[in-house]
Amino acid sequence: MTSPPQYLILVLCAVVGRTHLQETGCSGNGKIIKENQLSTCKGSWSGHISNSSHLCAPGWGVCSHKEQHLLSLIHWKQATTIRGCYAINAAQDGGKCRECRDTMDTDDLAGIGKDCPHRNVGQTSCIRGGRIDASCCVDAYFHTACHQTSDITGVVCCKVKGQKPQILVRPREKLVESESNIFLLGCQSSGFPPPTIHWYRNGRQITATGKGRVSIISTGDLLFTLPKKSDTGLYSCEVVNEHGMDMASTKVVIKGSYSGCRDGSTEGFADHKDVHACKGKWEGHVKKGRSLCQRGWRVCSPRDQASLRYISWIDIFDLQGCYAYNAENTRGKCKRCTNGKMAGVGRQCDRMRHSKSSCLASGRMDVFKSKDNRNGCSYKEGVTTGVLCCRKKGHKQVDNQKTAVCAAKCENGGTCIKPNVCECPLGYKGATCHIAICEGGCGPFATCVKPGRCKCKKGYVGKKCRKKVKHECLRYCMKSCPSGNCTCPKYGKSCEKVLWTHRNRLKS
Repeated sequence: MTSPPQYLILVLCAVVGRTHLQETGCSGNGKIIKENQLSTCKGSWSGHISNSSHLCAPGWGVCSHKEQHLLSLIHWKQATTIRGCYAINAAQDGGKCRECRDTMDTDDLAGIGKDCPHRNVGQTSCIRGGRIDASCCVDAYFHTACHQTSDITGVVCCKVKGQKPQILVRPREKLVESESNIFLLGCQSSGFPPPTIHWYRNGRQITATGKGRVSIISTGDLLFTLPKKSDTGLYSCEVVNEHGMDMASTKVVIKGSYSGCRDGSTEGFADHKDVHACKGKWEGHVKKGRSLCQRGWRVCSPRDQASLRYISWIDIFDLQGCYAYNAENTRGKCKRCTNGKMAGVGRQCDRMRHSKSSCLASGRMDVFKSKDNRNGCSYKEGVTTGVLCCRKKGHKQVDNQKTAVCAAKCENGGTCIKPNVCECPLGYKGATCHIAICEGGCGPFATCVKPGRCKCKKGYVGKKCRKKVKHECLRYCMKSCPSGNCTCPKYGKSCEKVLWTHRNRLKS
């Protein structure tokens, strides 16, 4: 006689195991005590008895005061013949059947079984014909109310009726967000068994759970991370279980973000409608940095103090680099930059003082240290990253989309979406998508050459490019210069004593 295939044995075991759970109402050891509606289930738990639901089988739950119509089926005689002591998530203080809580008048934990410590025939309780407490009296005083004790064997589980799923909070019919935002679409629902959540966009199911712009997170909510206009659509949430389904939809409209920078990108403060940080160089006084600002915007100055005061220290420390503006902080006053104490914002600015007053709402930040004020109100390589641009009063956003012609070709896979405006792929930005983005920035002594890749500037080495090279190595004397140490020390620390014949041979 041939033996059955192994996969068939596994299937049979799974079916038998599932049937056993349904028959006993318990996830482990236990048995039915009343008309396939009540079971006593052995096991332990920690904390409040509400944490013991794992002892019950799927479709069952720990009996509570809400199931008194089922508990009243148990008579005193039956309750006192059951071996052990099984707790019920209910309090019987004063002969009532109500929620078990950590208070002196609701801490007498209900139970059934011949081994429960407190049994009183004839008293009113959650069952008929008497009162049985698994634990009682002053548990709330010791903050152990409704907890398992050494006398308690397990819990009483009740068969739970199936419930059709229902979305508890209906979403708005229309939601308008900008490209620079991060937001959630919620789908909180009820039902038993707990319903499964599905999301759809324009009728097609969304399956993304990774790092895309639109993804489903573990709670079942839909997460939008810096979405684009192309993500506009009708989003529907569907909740389903074996008893039915429910669905709700909302129209999501993603508006294009507007930049105050000439190249269409924004290094920081994208959430501020009137102040943006714009990367780049300029010649002369900082006010000439307006070449980096969009039409209708200018380099921020004291007359834009009302807008500058919306910038918080959290915004500043989120901004990599140091962005200057046409102001200086002199004796707590906000004036135009003339004496070199140029104001700036960004975590790499050289001087920060939280207790001083300035053009900002609180604190003071200068581009240069006091000893470097000779640099005046101009750009300095390695210190100044760009300028802070402010919207001119009365200027409105302009979003001309009639024609999409870009004089300069969009690089690195970018797409021309507006006149001279490129939509850049992930990892690039700039007027023609020519600027690579490095998460967290590269610091003042390095340049981002590819997405996520920084290259140290000349004279700096190390993982974060903050270590200065001690000696300048001559290229005709060496092949490498690791960590600033030359490979030909016998010709001098900087290889300056190289033999002329050796130099000429390498040059030829």
